[in-house]
Amino acid sequence: MGLTIREILKSNYFKDFQILAGHEGIDKQIQGITILDAPDGYQWTRGREFVISAGYIFKQQPDLFHEYIKSNKFKNISGMGIKLNRYLDEIPEDILEAFNEYKIPLINIPLEPSWMDIMNQLNVLVMNKNIRQFRISNINPKSYSKLSYQSRKINKILSQMEIEMNFPSMLYDLSSEKAYYSSQAFVDLMEDLRIEDFRNPLFEHTKEILDDNLQIIRYRFIDEKYEGPYSWITIPISVGDNIKAYFVVVEATGLIDYFDQFALRIGFLLLQSIYEQLLVAQSIGDIGFENFIFDIVNDNIKSEVDLLKVATNLGIDTSIKYYLALLKKENKDDNNSIYKDQFREILNSKMIYMEARIAMIEEDSCVFLIPFDDRTSEEENIEMLEKSAKIYQDRIQKTLKDVNIIIGVSDIKEPIQNLKKNFNRCVQAINIGRIIYPEDDFIKYTSLGVLGWMDIKEDELEFMYKSLDPLLSHKEAEKLIEILEVYLENKLNYSITSKKLFIHINTVRKKIDEINDLIKLTNFDLENPISRLKLEILLKFIKKDYN
Repeated sequence: MGLTIREILKSNYFKDFQILAGHEGIDKQIQGITILDAPDGYQWTRGREFVISAGYIFKQQPDLFHEYIKSNKFKNISGMGIKLNRYLDEIPEDILEAFNEYKIPLINIPLEPSWMDIMNQLNVLVMNKNIRQFRISNINPKSYSKLSYQSRKINKILSQMEIEMNFPSMLYDLSSEKAYYSSQAFVDLMEDLRIEDFRNPLFEHTKEILDDNLQIIRYRFIDEKYEGPYSWITIPISVGDNIKAYFVVVEATGLIDYFDQFALRIGFLLLQSIYEQLLVAQSIGDIGFENFIFDIVNDNIKSEVDLLKVATNLGIDTSIKYYLALLKKENKDDNNSIYKDQFREILNSKMIYMEARIAMIEEDSCVFLIPFDDRTSEEENIEMLEKSAKIYQDRIQKTLKDVNIIIGVSDIKEPIQNLKKNFNRCVQAINIGRIIYPEDDFIKYTSLGVLGWMDIKEDELEFMYKSLDPLLSHKEAEKLIEILEVYLENKLNYSITSKKLFIHINTVRKKIDEINDLIKLTNFDLENPISRLKLEILLKFIKKDYN
């Protein structure tokens, strides 16, 4: 979308330009400017231009003006400007009537302005209009929306692009593998095309470089389904040497006009700016937030007043409640370390489905601070939390081979001043949860039940092990422990134990009798419920050490 004649004449520079005819067409859109200085020049106009002329060719060939207004090319222009009293002193009445009939404004251009000045002023008006239209400063960063501030800015830029150019657009973020669309029109025009085709089409096509510096490329291909060549424009969004996203405008079987390219470039620069701002904010915000988390975890912030002050300065809303998630590498192999910069790079490369602040706390672990969204249920909040955390978990494990990431979650929403309590719950979810749920890699604190209160110390655990020394020192200790664990899990049922272990029931009876004799030496009684509970818990730790 370019300028209207009305918008042009409102400008101070064009205040002395006067409409001679075609007043009803004052709101026609101009999409370019053409100088008519040759008798057959009008043959190459595309339509929607503002045609300007000194009038010399009409002075030399008096019939040319009549020939022009009878052509289809004339009917498609948006306006015409002529310098009266330079070569022509007046416009014939029938020509004025033709401008009125087709509602095409005819404008008297003063003698002073040069063609270059007129074109420059029109370009400035277009740019200023687009900049005003693309304003995104009125988006409230704290708006009550599920979309992030950045997502809302992207959506507004794209939708404004479509309004300005009448062509739908898309931004595809490579790290999040997410597409943002200006409207459903883009999806409709995609038809059989895949998103990957817009940046790397594998079928036969042509490429036209519109801007070598910005790498603005128009792709076109021929398909019998379309009346003309199908086309789109792709621009990479880069930060440093890394391409972060692709900006795409689908022209389909049309082409953007001259003034549309101003909107195209302004939209691109705004999107580019968003990614650069994200990078800066991320690097600055991470440091402050990480220091905040470190100080809380290590009890360096002594008062609640100080904690709330720091949180407020970091842009953390102290009026709402939060969940906390801890992602941690399991130390299966001491030589397989994850360095902090590698970990951070992976975390920063993936957007998540809900708002979160992320802080590295060690070389192999990080925490997510996730605000509770009271527009949805607690179950939906936790479901979204799990989905988000597992995106990172999956990316880390795919990128850093042979690494296993476990997630401990404090699924009890708390105000920010209780963050230390939530952190301890995350640690407990991992420490205890990994023992009682050895197959799970996403463990919620509440799933531990009363076992979440357990505080296991290594030296005391060794003391507890000694209470089962007769069993643990037996030559078949590992086998006996497995039988005992299954037997306890199945409520002392010999038959079920036999089936689960694929051994004869008489063998089970014999082994349980043998185990009974061993553990009675240390005052464990399988007939006593409390004794069984203590034994079952202790076996979880023993089995973990055996594994």
